[in-house]
Amino acid sequence: MDALKTWNSIKTGDRDSFLALYDSVYTALFRYGLKINADREVVKESIHILFCDLWEKREKLPILTTDPKYYLFVWLKRVIYKQRANQNIPLEDLLHTPVEDSIESQKIAIEETLERDQALHDALGKLTKKQHHYIELKFFHNKSYAEIADMENAALRTVYNVVYEAIKKLKGSLSVVIVFILNFSK
Repeated sequence: MDALKTWNSIKTGDRDSFLALYDSVYTALFRYGLKINADREVVKESIHILFCDLWEKREKLPILTTDPKYYLFVWLKRVIYKQRANQNIPLEDLLHTPVEDSIESQKIAIEETLERDQALHDALGKLTKKQHHYIELKFFHNKSYAEIADMENAALRTVYNVVYEAIKKLKGSLSVVIVFILNFSK
C-alpha cells in the first residue's frame, strides 16, 4: 500500500493501516533511534510511545505530501530526547553528550538508514522462507541457535547450517549490511 494512502487511512482510524505502517517502519526507526541513543530499551520504548501518540493524535495528524517516514524519524528523535530529559543524568554525562547534528546531516543519516533498510529487505527477499525465518529469529529477535532449534523443532546442526547458508547468500551484495546487522544484534 502507498505510504501516503496508509497515512491518510490512519487519520480516519483504520487499524490495519496503522499496523501496516508500524510493520513497515519499525526496523528503520529502531536503527535510526540507536544512532541517537545506544540504549536498545530506550529506543524500543520511544518507538512504542511514538506509535501510542500517533494513534491517540491520529485525527490531528498533518496532511503529508512526502513519505511519512521522515515525519516519524523526526518524531522519534523528539521522543528520545524527551525520554533523556526525563531521566536524572549526571552533569558529567551531559558534557559528553554529542551536540545535535545539522538538519542536512540528520536528513542524510535518515536516507542512509532507509537505503540500508531497503537493501536488507531486498536481500532477505532472495532467501528461502526457512532461511529468512531463521535469520529473523537469530538477528532481529536475538534468539540463540539452541532457542531456534527448540522453537522450530529442528536439530541444532540444521539451524547452524541454515543460518550459515543464508549469511553466505547475503554476503556478496550486502557485506556492509551484514556487518551492520551483526553489530546491532548483540
